[in-house]
Amino acid sequence: MLKAFFNELFIIPDPVVTNNDGTALILYGGQALTIGGELNKLASNIAHRRDTAAIHWRSDGVAGLELGESVAIGILRAYRPTYNGIFKGFSLTKFDGTKITI
Repeated sequence: MLKAFFNELFIIPDPVVTNNDGTALILYGGQALTIGGELNKLASNIAHRRDTAAIHWRSDGVAGLELGESVAIGILRAYRPTYNGIFKGFSLTKFDGTKITI
């Protein structure tokens, strides 16, 4: 849902990370971080951390991501006709890399 409402390609300006001992923030020096990439990372971390806690299997996390994505797309499809004003649709990139417009 968030990827449909925000510009996935927006590059996060001046991201920071903690230093090695966790006492200060330093500038991140890797590849540019985008909103879409960070949202995907967040969803994956939430889904797969339950595996680490021995609550679920990895296949459960993958299936949960796919189900959540399908539900979100269904909600956006239902919401689109109610959008007031000129509207070209919701655009987002699915977890498999497919770009869609609803």
